[in-house]
Amino acid sequence: MPLSLKLPSLDDNPILLAETRSNKISEFVQKLPFGDPIAAATDLIDELQILNSQKVAFSNRLNALELYRPTAIQIYNDLLPHFSSAAMPLSKNEQAFADAAVQLWQEMAYGYKFSLVDLQNKILNLGSSKSTALVVQRAIHALKEIALVYHLGYRSVPARLWSDLHQLYFCAVQQSAENLPVNDQLAFNNSSSVNLIYTHVLLTSLADPQHLANADILKTDTYLSKICVHAELRPLGIVDNPAGVFLVALDSSKPPTPFAKNKELPDDKTDILLLTLGLARQMHQHIKVLQLRQLPEDNCLPINAFESHFEDLLMRLIKNFGRSPKRVFSRTQKSDGVELGVGLMAAHHILQVGDFSTAQVAVTINTAKASRWQVLNVSAGGCALRKFSSSQASAHIGDVVTMRNSKTSSWELAVLRWANVNTLNQLDVGLELIAPNASACLAQHDNSAVQGEALLLPELNGLKQPASILAARGFCKPGDTLILSSENNSHKILVGNLTERTARFERFQYSFALIS
Repeated sequence: MPLSLKLPSLDDNPILLAETRSNKISEFVQKLPFGDPIAAATDLIDELQILNSQKVAFSNRLNALELYRPTAIQIYNDLLPHFSSAAMPLSKNEQAFADAAVQLWQEMAYGYKFSLVDLQNKILNLGSSKSTALVVQRAIHALKEIALVYHLGYRSVPARLWSDLHQLYFCAVQQSAENLPVNDQLAFNNSSSVNLIYTHVLLTSLADPQHLANADILKTDTYLSKICVHAELRPLGIVDNPAGVFLVALDSSKPPTPFAKNKELPDDKTDILLLTLGLARQMHQHIKVLQLRQLPEDNCLPINAFESHFEDLLMRLIKNFGRSPKRVFSRTQKSDGVELGVGLMAAHHILQVGDFSTAQVAVTINTAKASRWQVLNVSAGGCALRKFSSSQASAHIGDVVTMRNSKTSSWELAVLRWANVNTLNQLDVGLELIAPNASACLAQHDNSAVQGEALLLPELNGLKQPASILAARGFCKPGDTLILSSENNSHKILVGNLTERTARFERFQYSFALIS
């Protein structure tokens, strides 16, 4: 399979010659405006574009890229906080930081891909496997970071990027360079390889980031970098059990797909398998250790794993890596509109009766106001919506939402489970219904001034769903005593078992008694 990588055209008569002298590059780096990440990124991007626009000797190009790379990583880490925790869709300012990050890594990827092409064209290629391992690992890493930015913006990774990723890996395999160790300051224990970084990209895609909160996407990226060694890439062979087996077509422009869902006959020349059961077993071990209130000795989990409820993320990842997700309900296409209140504060305000909410809680107009969304399809358990361009609404994965269509007067309660920003920059979201109605109240800890908004969800006998209380994440825990105040009365409740936790709220069973 010949290389057909995405690369810019070369200028045979450049006006500015690319700088490849180490001392000059060091001087340039020292003068970058690091206090302004976008300005620093722009200056470095300009310099890389010059390097990537002309013919440069392989050793000179690679040396320059290796000198620029630590700075690119530093600038990228400064850009990341400006968009990695933002609501959807990104604002113009947040999108500018994301675009700068993509362009920075795009130029780094171009440089290493040019290095690979130069290496392939060399007449004498003695000891080229180590060089191939280095430039391919670096190129895949740059593309991995681009894919991460797309995931954080809930956008689909471009097909062209997948094509380059597969070709780069295939090239390394052809030269038996995929498992050669490569020093990398970003890798676990500072050691990486083509196999590890490529597996990392594949696993991130299989983690289904469109269903993850942006903070969990970052956690997943870091976690997978440490445990991806437990996944296995191997040639086609007999598959006795398709669970945890994914097909990777190296001549395609598509992400890996579950082996059981593949409808075409695999090609043993270009198709390989990704096995994730070993990875899932390692995750199970980490969960067992966490349940003992300990951290594993392999340093794969963050020190705040307990406080951040890392076990929840591991359980979700195991489902994705261990088996193919199944759709429970069929979808029916719709063309309708609904009103949507996004977030706990908006839900509390919308569901509250009279002026009680505005008198007790400071709620801004934009936060409390419901917005209009287009219905794309519905099922027995939820629906898919599209945000109208005129709407100013924003959302996060895991938000509780209140929803009402034109035919009903009551507000239903749902959870935002997934999101996707399409090529037309339209935000699509998926909602799962959790209650046909709810009531709002203010919750205050017994013998404490700590107070917050809460929603009471009714018992649903048909679904065997007990009555529950929904509050901001971390507001309360099982065993706490809360006083719930509404416009007409107050209740003292005892918080029971946790029934659901998202990145935005927690829901508990409860028992209560009227006190006034």
